[in-house]
Amino acid sequence: MNWLETILVTLGISLDIFAAMECKGSQLSKIEKKPLVILCLLFAVWQAAALYIGSAAGALLRMREVSPKGGNIHILAASIFGVLGILMIRKAWKNEPVIERRDDRYAWKSLIARLSLISIWTLMLGVALGFLGTATVILLTVISAATILVVIAGLHVGYHMGYEQKTKAYAIGGILLLLGAVDTVFRFVMV
Repeated sequence: MNWLETILVTLGISLDIFAAMECKGSQLSKIEKKPLVILCLLFAVWQAAALYIGSAAGALLRMREVSPKGGNIHILAASIFGVLGILMIRKAWKNEPVIERRDDRYAWKSLIARLSLISIWTLMLGVALGFLGTATVILLTVISAATILVVIAGLHVGYHMGYEQKTKAYAIGGILLLLGAVDTVFRFVMV
């Protein structure tokens, strides 16, 4: 995948973090710099590790593909993008309520638990990108930048506007992932 396609699918999966940070931002009375920096670094490193592990696994499976064009592996990559996109849209549709109350504590255990769940999706995205042979440097650069961006933006949007935008974030993320699936089908499978 090229830079633009990688940015789209990576941003799509990162919007799940945006929604989590938006919910946390809606509870804060003040956004402090030190916890924000820690959140950015923690989430960026965790997401980069999950994407790297998934990409390495996908690349190993791609090398074992017998077909010279790799049709099956590309169909599988498109399927992963599609399933992740549908799951994100399902989250938007469910629109789980959030109890919005002032809480300036950063519940690190619950944030890490949420990050662990999100990183499973990122791991699967990495597998799909590994199937497509996306360069590791591109993946790590894009996921780190996207994660830092969505952590900061999510906290600020939640702080200023509340948690109501999370459904839009899920829907947009799902659409971006579905576009990645369609792009993969047209570029790699239908050739």
